[in-house]
Amino acid sequence: MTSHLATPLPAYSTAPAPVAVRLGDERAPRTAAVFAPVMPTWDRGAFLAPVAGALTAGHRVTVYDTLSLLRDGDDLTALAARWAEVLDAEDPDLLAGNALGGAVVQHLLGRPCTRRARVVLLSAPTVADGPLDAALERVAAAVSSHGMATALRLLHQVVRGPESPEGSVPLEDDPAAGRRLAAGLRLLRGADARRYVEAFPGQLLHLYGTESRLVRGHHLATGPGHTRVGIPRAGMRPHADQPEATRRAITEFLGHPLTEKDI
Repeated sequence: MTSHLATPLPAYSTAPAPVAVRLGDERAPRTAAVFAPVMPTWDRGAFLAPVAGALTAGHRVTVYDTLSLLRDGDDLTALAARWAEVLDAEDPDLLAGNALGGAVVQHLLGRPCTRRARVVLLSAPTVADGPLDAALERVAAAVSSHGMATALRLLHQVVRGPESPEGSVPLEDDPAAGRRLAAGLRLLRGADARRYVEAFPGQLLHLYGTESRLVRGHHLATGPGHTRVGIPRAGMRPHADQPEATRRAITEFLGHPLTEKDI
């Protein structure tokens, strides 16, 4: 597997240019587009590292910074529409997304760019409820009320797995990073992509941690032929908490459809 920082893709209209990295063999026969979760600063696709091999097997993968196209005043629908213009030109074989990135993918279902794609979603809410909205707002509001260090500590508390250490949260003083974190989390409040997901005729896999403190099984909608797989002993980041089980589920799905189960 290879990885390098991609040149920003061409801008369209007056929107900011997408930011992305490329993974895998450029000679691979199929293409994949992966959308990142909310993060204060772009990590150049590092979040995907534990399971990247399951996606790069046979795919040329582009990992997008989902927030790179965000504009002031956007909601989730507006952000997804902007990404649709990018993906319509690419026509990927595989679409994947983690958390916010997966919510964007679900809002894209039904558009031309998804007509032949398989879909892999990691802790990606289809529909948000009151408790999820409240948890997201608690972290987002802490950016302005208590500072980034507190906000990141709160975020770590709700996304870490049941076996993950408390760990230390690095101090982040960048105001732009704080605005980015708060805006990204607030995009998920009130999310509802059920009509897109339930009508999607292709193959779709939801992966989630059975011990997640944020996105749980009841936040995930499916349609005919879709699958939800719970990863035991994993929180909001099953690919980090239980990488082998998550890789196995993705590999199995890309080889042939799964039945709904806990790995």
